[in-house]
Amino acid sequence: MDKLSKKSGQNAKFGRRVKKSLRVRLNEQSEKIGSHFSELFIKRLANVIQVRLWVFEWVLLVLLVFLLAVVQMFWYDQAHETSAFVYGGTYVEASMGDVKTLNPLYASTDSEKILARLLFANLVSPDASGHEKGVLAKSVRGDETGKVWTLKLRENLKWSDGEPINADDVIYTIDLLNDTSAKTTIKADFSRTKVEKIDDLTVKFTLPSVYIDFMDTLEFPLLPAHKLAEIKPALVYENEFSTSPVGSGPFVINVMQKGDATDAFSQVIYLNRNNKYYGQNTKLANYTLKVYDSTDDIIAALKNGSVRGTASLGVNAAEQLGNTIARRTSLLNGGVFAFINTETLAKAELRQAIQQGVDMGKVREGMDDSQILDYPILERQDPDFEYPELAKYDTDAAKKLIEKAGYKFNSEGKIVDEAGDALTINMSVLNRETLSKVAERFAEQLRTLGFTVRLEIVDDSQVGVDFFTSVVQPRNYDILIYEIDMGVSTDPFVYYSSTQAGTSGWNLSNYSNGLADDALLSAHTTTSTKLRKAKYEAFLRYWAEDVPSIGIYQSSMNYYYAEDTQIFSENILMTDAYDRFLDVEYWATEKRDVELTP
Repeated sequence: MDKLSKKSGQNAKFGRRVKKSLRVRLNEQSEKIGSHFSELFIKRLANVIQVRLWVFEWVLLVLLVFLLAVVQMFWYDQAHETSAFVYGGTYVEASMGDVKTLNPLYASTDSEKILARLLFANLVSPDASGHEKGVLAKSVRGDETGKVWTLKLRENLKWSDGEPINADDVIYTIDLLNDTSAKTTIKADFSRTKVEKIDDLTVKFTLPSVYIDFMDTLEFPLLPAHKLAEIKPALVYENEFSTSPVGSGPFVINVMQKGDATDAFSQVIYLNRNNKYYGQNTKLANYTLKVYDSTDDIIAALKNGSVRGTASLGVNAAEQLGNTIARRTSLLNGGVFAFINTETLAKAELRQAIQQGVDMGKVREGMDDSQILDYPILERQDPDFEYPELAKYDTDAAKKLIEKAGYKFNSEGKIVDEAGDALTINMSVLNRETLSKVAERFAEQLRTLGFTVRLEIVDDSQVGVDFFTSVVQPRNYDILIYEIDMGVSTDPFVYYSSTQAGTSGWNLSNYSNGLADDALLSAHTTTSTKLRKAKYEAFLRYWAEDVPSIGIYQSSMNYYYAEDTQIFSENILMTDAYDRFLDVEYWATEKRDVELTP
């Protein structure tokens, strides 16, 4: 029993050891199974997921690259289809005023001045900022005295016939300008200047006195000495050169024709690109100018597309042209004045009465403040000047001045002399939309004051009519409503010095005042900025007192053009309307599809 109990206890102990051993082994197997499960399933599952993510990322990247390629191809296709202005094509411009000569030294009508700029290059011209720079001239330099200036031409300049442009051409052109029998229209005076040829490309100018703005006087085109030197100056205008010139500008003449009964235009002038031009060749292959007799015809031509642009229309034309024609307005260094002939209206009181008795607000009707011009020097030329106060509009004061001048008013309110004869004023103006309207309003104001006014509106589109040679040069007027180019310089010497009076000068009032002359000459010849300012201010005071002219409005150019053309840059500071051609080499009308990279 004792043995059985002992054996039974041993068996129980053994059983417990076996169970413990089984638990341990089971735990070990469980851990092994868990480890294997983790290795064989969990980690592999994670790897599978990671692989799938990796594959997804690559698929996404490929799709993105594909989309970018599609976009780039679309962009490239769009760039390829973009139209750009290219070389070639013809620009057709409309103007008014007959072309009687292609000689630039005789250009007087708008059409002639356009062609002068295109067929001939100036010695110097304003740049985009309005300052003078050399064109045919490579350099213009003054010495330390300010009296000796040396001009050097560019090398390898050619006339359109292939002959060289040289110092002989400079000498010849200046000699022609100095010859009164030639009767040129260029406002340049070298009569007191010694001009010498140094070599083929160099000319020296010795002035009678200092003139710091001398470079401004060189803003004119050259004529070819080899074509004209043997012609008498008085006969140059009539020479065949006037219809078939040899030029130096960006274009050359092809043919000039008259219009016929079926054409709205009276003349058409065809120009071709000048491949011998010193500068960059024009994008345009051709330029055509059509000359019209009326603004209505020009408007119709713009509408139907037979012309691409014009500067011959006023601001009101925009209402008639619609949205297909664009307009670009540029303020110019020029102005419209009522020039009073001081020889025919010699009494200062009469001129003062005109200035004080005309309501300029009514004359300037429709103009904004930016256009108003009161003085013979533009404020944008020198804004620091102290300008004299002008007499205010006062008809009672004006009538007292008229009586002081020795005239009286009859029962009808008309101004008459001692014999009872009416005081008649002959007024002339060129037939241009704005000019003629201003003249009509000015004349009406004078009539209201008591003057008898005979207004002549001259149409220079008529055959044989030349406003400049028949009216302006001989001073056939008491009052001239006229637009002048006031240039880059402040200096008004050429328009108001007594040395410029008479048929060969540009003193359109025949104004003569010794004190004003001294002030102009002193300002003209000093290098002192302070003294120049003082002398110009003195001149302005004499001008305001003597009233040789009355400012009306500052010039501006309204240029109308087809929107599918490329014309002059808006950044050009223009002194006159023809400065629009300063960058004519970039004008274009022809577009085509070009391959462009994005």
